[in-house]
This record gives sequence, structure tokens and C-alpha cells, in this order.
Amino acid sequence: MLRNLADAGMSVARINASHGNREDRADLIDRIQAVSQASEDPLAAMFDTQGPEIRTADIDGAIELETGSEIRLYEGDDATPEAVGLSIPITGVDAGDTVLFDDGRIELTVTDVDGDEIYANVISGGELTARKGVNVPGVDLDLDVVTEKDRRDLALAAEKEVDLVAASFVRDAEDVYAVNEVLEENGADIPIISKIERAGAVDNLDEIIEASYGIMVARGDLGVECPMEQVPVVQKRIIRKCREAGVPVITATEMLDSMVHARRPTRAESSDVANAVLDGTDAVMLSGETAIGDHPVRVVEAMDRIVREVEQSTEYRELREQRVPTADDTRTDALARSARYLARDIGASAVVAASESGYTALKTAKFRPGVPVVAATPNEGVRRRLALSGGVQPANTIFVEEGSDRLIENAVQAAMDTGIAESGDTVVVLSGMMTEFDDVHSTNLLKVHIAAETVASGRVVVDGRVSGPVVGSEDGDLSEVPEDAILALTPDFDGEFSGDTEKLAGIVDSRPGLTGYPAMVARELDIPMISGAPLGDAIENLDRVTVDAERGVVYAGDILEARRSVADE
Repeated sequence: MLRNLADAGMSVARINASHGNREDRADLIDRIQAVSQASEDPLAAMFDTQGPEIRTADIDGAIELETGSEIRLYEGDDATPEAVGLSIPITGVDAGDTVLFDDGRIELTVTDVDGDEIYANVISGGELTARKGVNVPGVDLDLDVVTEKDRRDLALAAEKEVDLVAASFVRDAEDVYAVNEVLEENGADIPIISKIERAGAVDNLDEIIEASYGIMVARGDLGVECPMEQVPVVQKRIIRKCREAGVPVITATEMLDSMVHARRPTRAESSDVANAVLDGTDAVMLSGETAIGDHPVRVVEAMDRIVREVEQSTEYRELREQRVPTADDTRTDALARSARYLARDIGASAVVAASESGYTALKTAKFRPGVPVVAATPNEGVRRRLALSGGVQPANTIFVEEGSDRLIENAVQAAMDTGIAESGDTVVVLSGMMTEFDDVHSTNLLKVHIAAETVASGRVVVDGRVSGPVVGSEDGDLSEVPEDAILALTPDFDGEFSGDTEKLAGIVDSRPGLTGYPAMVARELDIPMISGAPLGDAIENLDRVTVDAERGVVYAGDILEARRSVADE
């Protein structure tokens, strides 16, 4: 099922630590990681801590809380219509305070407080099932953001090397640092997604964004903590601030809630998902729809279709152009913003961000280019984390310490491996080069590059670069060879040429060697030649090739002409 969800469009799988036990969670992480390893596209595992979340008792079945009845609330593991156990006592409340169960579906008013026991009147009753959320709007219960259960869960997250940790009920930057401290104690460096679900967190939003890797607009509890009419505006404000800061943001809770059981979303739900995308969210999240829903794959497919439709719309493109953030005072921001407009103006197929830490890719995504951002990285963990960022296609590559040219070529090849760029396409490349390898977050290279698919490589016989139509030959007959052609000799060739050799622009010999007859002709004509470079069956699909007899590489297509066109523009 996880594999089917990933195939349908899931790029991050969230493990909710509020449910199940340690063994369940460990097994689920293993399954997610196994699916990611077996898939072409990365699948990140995000571990969502329970935090100081108050829930009702874990009871079998359901109880009915009658409107107008009096009930007792206490710390315990049982629940009846007269007394409901809670996971954490709510001793900070006073008479007159409101207590809400199950996202506000059941409302109570506190009438008396006796030590750890709370007495309340049921204002709006209903059916209560196991482990429903409890909220006390407007009351600071002064709870530690990291509970003892969270410490055990974070130790598991560190042990299993999950990709992201979602921290519940953060109030300020100090809460984010407290979660990070526990991870560090367990020897882990895992990016933190701060969940905004308390009114106080909205007030401290700027400092929380600065302290976090990403933000989740957790509308479930936020919609209970804040007046419901404020939530849509708060959501837009959070997304805007994250977009301006270049921080990934997730919009979550009840996005396609009717599809827990229904086979189609409501029109309002479709609009809700679409509006979050139009606002600029990086990700939209499903919870109950896939965790306990009847049609988990179907609901992911529905959300995927909505997102794709919006991103292809004129409205989305217009908003993206209108809301480009200003660059901050770092060099990377300035170059990433320039790359965005450069890609647009030259009609590039992609912006390729060569990045070991992911920093350059995140900065590039901040400015939302109108083309995909291919994040070429050798780090598999970074590749999975970047699956969260909007507009980013993570790709595997190899970084070598042989200079910037080789690094760029490997990064661009990664873009072609994803299918986003094809041989001959123009791409814009951003790279931190070697400074980023030393954990110095700095991007210092911006280049327009022509993507080139390598079809063969060998040893340079005569150096130079040339493009032209490619013709295969096993007997050396040049009578049908056009002017300025690249002659590709098969392994069977073992003789001399017949015909006019002057019309040859270059030679590619399948057989190795620097002293044979083809090498002699190439030297006499002073035309580029590579030996030991069999084109094989690839020649059947090639019209033109480029012989780079400085690097000993044969590329598909006329790369030299493409580069001249870019230079002219």
C-alpha cells in the first residue's frame, strides 16, 4: 500500500506518534525506507511527535456525552458518560473556561476545579470515541513541549534516521531548540518542521520560522485554538511568510476529509486544496483520509490531479510572477533570484542546483522559477528531504574533485536522467562548488549550460570539437557519406576508406588505438577523432552528434550549435 501511495503521488510519509506503539512506528519507518530505496523518486519519512497533546482515554467503542449533563475530568485511562479520563491533567483551567473535545465537536464549560479534577457542564454533547484531542482555548497550561514520551519517540526517530521531525504544539523558537537538543543528545541532525497549532505560536511566527527547517499549518488544533473565522487568513499569512523566507511550508488537516469514506471530494474541498497551492504552499497533507480511509490511493490520486491542474493554470503562473520575494543580503539569494529570471528569459528547461547540503536547492526553490528545479546531490538523505520542497525534483549525482566543469556535467546529466532536460536543452546551473562541501553555505557559480547526453567515450586521437550528421560504416565506403559528416566505424572495420575523405568532419572509431589507418587519416586531415568509443545500437536513434575530442566524449545532438544560439541570445 505504501508503494501504491508513492506511485500515486505521495512524496513524504508522516508517522503520527500519537497512535500505536514503538514497535508499530519502527516497523512503519522500515517499510517507508524500503519503498524509497526501491523507487525512482525519493520518499521521505517524517516523524510527527505527540508533544504535550491532551487526549481523551483509550476506550473501546464510544460513549455519549449528553448536552446539559455534568461530568468529571481527571488523569486516567477510562471514560464513562459521567467521568472522562485525560492523558494529561488540565489543572491550569478556571471556572468559566471552555474545554473542547474532538476538534470542538463536543464543548464543555468548567464549573469547578478540585485539585487535579475538573468538573464541567456539557454545553454541546455528542458521541466520544477513543483518544480524541482536547483543547482549552485561551489558556496556557504551561506544559513542556517535549514530554517523556516524546523523548523516547525522538530517540527512535534518531535511531531509524528519519528524514524530518514534526514538532507539535511549539509556542516559540525556544520550543524548537528544545526538540533539536533532544535529537542532538541522540546523535542525530534531523531538520525540524514546526507545527503551528496554538494561538501563541501565531504571535511568535517570525522567530519560529527562523528556528525551523519548515512549517506546518496544522489547521486541526489551530482551528480550535483560534476563532474559526481567523484560520483562513492565518493560513495565508503563514504561507506568505514562509514563501518570503524560503522555508518549506505544509498545509494540513481535513483537506479532503469527506474522502475518508466517499469516493470523490466535495467541491469545497477541491477549492481548499487549490487555494493552498495558489497561496504558494510547498505541500498539501492528507491524514485521516489515508490513515483510516476507505480509498487511500484514490484520495492521493485526487489530490495529485487538483495540484497539477492548478500548477498548469494561467492564474498560478501570474501569481508566481507577481510574488517573487526580494533577495536577502547573501550571495546565494542574489544568484538564485537571478537564475529564476535568467531561466525565464532564455527559455531554459530547468534550473539545476548542484548542492551537497541542499542549501542551494532550497534557495533556488524560494524564488519559484517557472521551470523545475533539479536538485543534483550525492547525499541520499538530502535528496529525500528535498522531496518536501515545492517545484524541486531531487536527483542523484556524483560530485568529484576535478573542477567545476566536471561537477556541472554530472549535475546536468542528473537532470537528464530525471527526464526533465533532454540532450540539446538549455539549462541554468547554480553550484556552491567546493565551498559547500566544507559546510560553508555559499553559492558562487551561475552558468547557462547546454544539456548533453553522453553516448560514448574513448581516447583522444586528434583533439578539437565538431558537430555533424553521424554515419555508421563497417567497410569504409564514403560514397553515401554527406558533407561534414561524423564517421562512426564499427568494430568490424579493418581496412581503408574508399571515396573522398575531405568531406569528413570527424571520426569515431569503435576500436582502441592511436596508430591505425583511421588515426593516420584524421591526423592528415587535422579533424577531431576519438578511438575506443563504440556507438553500438545508439547510432540508429541519432541524427547528429558532437565529438568533443578534448574530453574524449561523444554527445547526442548538435551541442555546439545550441551553445552558439545561447551566446547569440
